[in-house]
This record gives sequence, C-alpha cells and structure tokens, in this order.
Amino acid sequence: MSQLHTRAAYARLDPAHVFDGLFVPTSGIARETLKNGRRVRPRLLVEPRDFGGVQIGYQGYEQLGADDQSVLLAVAAQLGINGQVIDANPPGPVAQQLRTAMDFRDGQGQPLDRGERLVSRRTSLRSLLIDAGYRDVDGGNAFACIRASLNRLRNAQIRERDNHGWDRACNLISAEFNEETREVHVAANPRLTASIFSGQNIQVSLYERNELESEAGKILHAWLCSHVRLGENLGNGNGAHLDTLAPHVWGPWHGRASTKVKSVRRGLLRAALAEIDDRTRRLHGGYGWVIDQTAAGLVMVSRPKTLPRIGAHFPRPSDYAAAVEVCWGRT
Repeated sequence: MSQLHTRAAYARLDPAHVFDGLFVPTSGIARETLKNGRRVRPRLLVEPRDFGGVQIGYQGYEQLGADDQSVLLAVAAQLGINGQVIDANPPGPVAQQLRTAMDFRDGQGQPLDRGERLVSRRTSLRSLLIDAGYRDVDGGNAFACIRASLNRLRNAQIRERDNHGWDRACNLISAEFNEETREVHVAANPRLTASIFSGQNIQVSLYERNELESEAGKILHAWLCSHVRLGENLGNGNGAHLDTLAPHVWGPWHGRASTKVKSVRRGLLRAALAEIDDRTRRLHGGYGWVIDQTAAGLVMVSRPKTLPRIGAHFPRPSDYAAAVEVCWGRT
C-alpha cells in the first residue's frame, strides 16, 4: 500500500445534493434521549421536487446536519482524486460489498440495479476528518463523530423517478471502516459519481468552508456555491432577501416556524453572511466573497473569480504535507 500526502482543494457535488432540507443546522433539534445518552435527531424527509425532468427526494432515519454535509463534501473531494470505478459486477470482495450496500431499490422496495458505475476510494478516518474541517483530528470524540456521520449518510436514501417509468432509491453512500486501523472504503451513489467525473456539478471550496464555524454559515456557503458561479453575483446582481435565504438553510418547513424563531434565524443568517465575507478574504489575498447587507434585509453577494489556491491555506508545502496522510489502494 502506497501513501501520499495531499489535501483536496474542493469538492465536485451534484446540485441535487444541496436541496433545501437535506442538510440543516441540527443544534438543539434532537428530541429524544436513548438509554445510552445519545441524542436522536428527527427523521430525514425531503419531499420530491422536479430537477431536470426527474423527481428527486430524500429520506432517512435521522436528519442530516452541517457536520454530515462536511463529511459528504470530504468524501466527494477525495473520490475525485484517483477514485476507483466499480462496475456492475466488480471482482474484488470489498467492491462487491460496497456495491451491495448501495442497496438499489425500486419504488416498491424491490431490488433494482441497472448497472450504473460507482466510484470508490480507500482512505482513512483521519484523512476524512481533516478534509471535513475537524480541528482536533486525533481526539476519540472526533473519530466517533465522523463514524456517526458516515452512518447517517449511508442510511440516507436518494429517490429518483423519471419520465421513462424508472422509480428507484439507493443510499447516498456506502462505507466500510475498520475500528482498529480506522481504514475506510467508501463509494458514492451513481448520481454523485456522474457529477464528479462528467455530469453537471458545483464546486465547493473546502478551504473556504473549513474557515467557517457556524452551522448556518457552512450550509449557506454550500447553497451559494450551487447558485452563484465563479466571478458572478447572486440573483444576476439583484441579490436576495434574508427571508428568501432562510429556507435554503433551515429547509422548506421554515415558513411554519414561529415569528420568534424566524427573528432569531434572521440574526443567525446575518452573522453567517458576515462570517463568509470575513473568513474567506485571506484565502483570496484579501478578496473573498463580497457580501453587503442592508437594514431592510436585502443581501448582495458576489463570488470570487477563482477558487483559493492550496498555498493560500498552507503557506509552506511542508505544512499541508505533514497535515494529512491519505492511504491509496484499489478495491
């Protein structure tokens, strides 16, 4: 097994993976405590919506949060670096297990596999921790958190219904990890695989995201990346109102929140926008995302023309070379 010191600069992500409500701030929403003391999030349910002629929705045992989105972005970024393609009938046992775990199903829950290719990668929990932006990458709690995120992601399903009669669901990712070595084998669903290599995708800078600390800031940043192209402006220069941005962070059910909750969220949005504006500046040599907010709630947003370079985040090559250890290998 060879080793390579590297760090992914950005993740290519399918735009459908930033649907409103798929990832939301989860602090304070846990509603039940189990006997072992673990807090349980509400169930994930994102109603289907039309996306390029395909109805796409999501469901899962637990709502996905900003922490899970960070892990998915880290996975997508690493899969784009020498990821290994898994065909319909892979020869290796690990690849077979990853494909089986993707659990293709039709609308009635019956097995369905049309032979799409998946992309997989052999990596490590530590590597994913760093690319996901965890500060303490050696703490036991950090490893527990990323294992929990991987479990939530592999238990969440994406469902598609197209105009040709296909109705199917499969897991967002499939993953296997070794508790002792912390080695991870991970594979992405066919839609995400296509976006990473050849399909429509958005580019989310991990350097920018990992400078952010708030849940609202991280989720909003990912949404902005999906709706503002490099060098362009939100709403073709017309901007957007805070109340328009809120559902993109807290989900389509934000409209049912109380007046008090909405007021609090406006404050969190203002802080998140200021955080994005402030924290990304040094990554772009003083010119990051430019965000102007008015007292009336109108927000003007422009995106830098380029993604930040690796040297902007780690000034010396030895800094990032020593920071990450990624284990490569074929499945």
